[in-house]
Amino acid sequence: MTNENLNYNESVRVSILEAAQGLFSKFGYKKTTMEDIAQELHKGKSSLYYYFKNKEEIFQAVIDWEQTVLLSKLHEIVDSEQEPKDKLNNYVLVRMKTISELDNYFKALTDEKSGGLEFVRKVKESSEKEEIDMIKTILEEGIASDTFQLKNTLMGATALALAMKGLEVPMFNATNKFEDVIEHVQNVMNILFFGLIKR
Repeated sequence: MTNENLNYNESVRVSILEAAQGLFSKFGYKKTTMEDIAQELHKGKSSLYYYFKNKEEIFQAVIDWEQTVLLSKLHEIVDSEQEPKDKLNNYVLVRMKTISELDNYFKALTDEKSGGLEFVRKVKESSEKEEIDMIKTILEEGIASDTFQLKNTLMGATALALAMKGLEVPMFNATNKFEDVIEHVQNVMNILFFGLIKR
C-alpha cells in the first residue's frame, strides 16, 4: 500500500470518527446507527465496514480519541515549569474544562448504561490510574519545593482524583457552560489547598 493510500485511508477514518463524535454527542450511543453515520458522511453504510467492524468499534475509537485529548493536555501541565500550587490549580481547571467539552468521554465514564461496554471499564481504569500518577507527581514536586505538606502522596493523589470525579456529575448536570462552574471548582480548590499548603 502506498503512502498516498495510507494517507487517504487515515483521512477517511478521521472523517468517520468526527461524524460519529458529533452524532454520539447529540443523540447518544444507543440511538445513533451506522446508517446515521453513513448519511452524515454522504457515503454508503457498507463503506464504513471497511474501516470499522461495527458501531461499538467506532464508539471505542471516539472515546480513545477524546481520552487522548484530555490526557495530553494534562501531561502538558504536569511537564510545565509552573510552581506546584499553580500547576495543581491549572490541572484541575483544565481537566474540568476539557471534560466539559468531551461530551462522549464524559457520558461514557459517568453513564451506567455505557458501563456495560467492556472497553469503557478499561478506559475508566486506565484514565484513573494515569490521572492519579500525574497528580502524585505534582504533589511530590510540591513537597520537594516545601510548598505542600503531605505524608502519603499516593493517598493524597487518589483523594484529589476522587474529589474531582465527585464534582463532575453535579456540576455538569447543573449547567453545560464551563464558565458557570469555574467558581465552584475554585472554591473546592481553595478548600483543598487550605489543607495542602505549608504555612
